Amino acid sequence: MTGLAGSCRGAAGPIRRLMRRTRILCALAVAAMMAAARPAAPTTVVAPTFDELVLRAESVIVARVVAVRSAWFNSRAGRSIVSDVTVSIERTLKGRTYAERTFEFLGGTVGEDTLKVDGMPEFHVGDRDVLFIAEAGRPASPLVGFMYGRVRIVQDSLTGADVVRTHDGRPLASTAEVGNTRPPAFVAPLRTLSLADFERAVTEKVRVQGGR
Repeated sequence: MTGLAGSCRGAAGPIRRLMRRTRILCALAVAAMMAAARPAAPTTVVAPTFDELVLRAESVIVARVVAVRSAWFNSRAGRSIVSDVTVSIERTLKGRTYAERTFEFLGGTVGEDTLKVDGMPEFHVGDRDVLFIAEAGRPASPLVGFMYGRVRIVQDSLTGADVVRTHDGRPLASTAEVGNTRPPAFVAPLRTLSLADFERAVTEKVRVQGGR
């Protein structure tokens, strides 16, 4: 592992003279090693159901992103880029209550160097999400199921109400559609699940599963 990471660093000069894509691919080689060095990071992400999301989450929060900071990180596996995402917590639906938390994700951009990881969500200041958190073992992503542990909150353009969508922007008609990997339908659902209804479904599922 150290040899490959060292070759990426040693090639820094020539890499600067190549396209940005080459720099990304070099970083991806290091990312693969980092993922292999972290037991909690799955090689294949299986879309969890709504029940599984709630059950596997140590905490479930409604949060707004207030800061994103990426930096180089040194470990025994080599160098990689990690991003610290700080969120202001509006409500806690499961787990201990905090006003603000910072989560570390593998990947990000530092200067002209970018490290991309398949299935890793990208956050921006101002994003609002329902996050399903499972941090045990310092995983590459603290979200249950990588991108599946992020449910987006958007404002309905007609009613102005907060509604929820999947990590890739698909509207949800019910919690039964969480984890549904089928291609999106051409016609939008007649009913889009509101944030309030989604929160109630989470808290009820926590109660049934015996969580806090």
